[in-house]
Amino acid sequence: MTYTPVPPQQRSGKFSGLAVASLVLGIIGVCGSIIPILNNLTAVAAFVGIVLGAIALFGTRKVMAGIGTGLGVLAIVLTVVIQAVLVSSIESGSGTTDAANEAPERSVQPTPTSNGSPDARSGSPQGESAESGSSDSPEKLGFGDKHTWRGGETISVSQPSPYTESNQFLQPEAGKRYVQFDVHVVNNGDDEYNVASVSITAQHAGKVAQQNYAAGDQLPNTQLPPGGDVTYTMVFTISEEPGELQVSVQPNAFAANTVYFAGEV
Repeated sequence: MTYTPVPPQQRSGKFSGLAVASLVLGIIGVCGSIIPILNNLTAVAAFVGIVLGAIALFGTRKVMAGIGTGLGVLAIVLTVVIQAVLVSSIESGSGTTDAANEAPERSVQPTPTSNGSPDARSGSPQGESAESGSSDSPEKLGFGDKHTWRGGETISVSQPSPYTESNQFLQPEAGKRYVQFDVHVVNNGDDEYNVASVSITAQHAGKVAQQNYAAGDQLPNTQLPPGGDVTYTMVFTISEEPGELQVSVQPNAFAANTVYFAGEV
């Protein structure tokens, strides 16, 4: 009687499963190391992969275990470097913001000429007032004055003048008239500034003045580099009766305070 030999059963390699797991976790760790916040989790996975790979080095799949361990170490190193760069960038940005907040807001009034009238074209800082902190009380200036916010935005409003509409179909209503004024914006900050961020409203003799969007510069969407400046014109409808025109100005919706330019018109 002959016996057919039974083929020997193949045994899986020692610690081969740990080697595969180490390789997979190492790949996950490297891929996730470049993603902030998520790399905290993938760094943990990479550490687990290092431990499993170190154990698998005593098994049959030493090469795979070595690769998995190396990827895990690389993932942790990349995570530490990227997080250090991110923290440094945040601290740098915070320092710049603090420096901007410490800069005082100031308002500059035109220098009086020899006859006592203000000369809006003068660049002398006479009549300048400074604030060392934020104030809840609004500031009221005259037309031709200028104000600088903490972000470096310097804005002035010229003396209003009559505006005549040439189109007969766009004439003001009975008892109304058009006035125009120029808004001059200077970017004295360190970053670019879009003039479209400026918020301006007006009231005349205690009543809301509506802007005439068919005249003047309706949407002054202009990007100003540091040191740049631009002037644009706005037209409003007010009563024919004389009264105080008050123009409120904010450089953006998040400005700490509003400045009012006012005068009889």
